Amino acid sequence: MGNKKDMVWVMELFGTKEKSKILKTYEFCTIGDIAYVLDMEPSVIYNFYHRLIRPRGSLKCVNIYQKKIML
Repeated sequence: MGNKKDMVWVMELFGTKEKSKILKTYEFCTIGDIAYVLDMEPSVIYNFYHRLIRPRGSLKCVNIYQKKIML
């Protein structure tokens, strides 16, 4: 994905498991920051992001992706 210094991690928080309405959008510098907020291990967040595991717990109500910072 290119230079990681110009990328941020975005977490969209939904009100339901159906993910029909976004409640809040957060931006983080690292996966570790997302893991801290969700009280999970960073490896679980990485595996969810890469679709290696099914959503569990708090991950059922979030989307996580990277986006480029527009300077």
